Amino acid sequence: MDNKRYLKDNRGYSLVELIIVIALIALIISTVFYSLIMVFSANAKSCANDIQRAIADCKVTTMGRSSAYMELYRDTDQHVYTRMYVRDSSGTYVPSEPQEVGSSRVYVAYTPKGGVETELTAGNKIEIRFDRANGGFTKDGSGNIYEKLHVVGGSKNYEIVLTELTGKSEVNRVTGP
Repeated sequence: MDNKRYLKDNRGYSLVELIIVIALIALIISTVFYSLIMVFSANAKSCANDIQRAIADCKVTTMGRSSAYMELYRDTDQHVYTRMYVRDSSGTYVPSEPQEVGSSRVYVAYTPKGGVETELTAGNKIEIRFDRANGGFTKDGSGNIYEKLHVVGGSKNYEIVLTELTGKSEVNRVTGP
């Protein structure tokens, strides 16, 4: 007798219950998707700030102790690194330990003065050099002075603007296409 009551009420899910479950699943998926975008975007911001900090450190070293320059490069695993070379008393440039500033998920490019943006790829490197007399940027071993570095990750897009005459570097968030 009691079993009839249970059989009678067991008709499945209602349309309202199904819609609520689908809405909850959509909410969870969108939260996970947004979180992943934020993780990749944080990588770009961190990379841009770390590169800018390395440029500033190199300028301080050049203006203070001894002549120095900085390399920005990607290794074979696609990670982005900076490395400073400081001239010792014998006139030889001695490399410091490389500092990882970006993962393989971050797009990094550079724009030389009067040139076009070029992606920083594995085995490719650029040198950023300073003039000890005035602190401005000076030509690297290839004869380039760089105007901009571009860093993209996730939905975030940053550029590091390099001002030639003053040696100033500034991170700006790029909005739009």
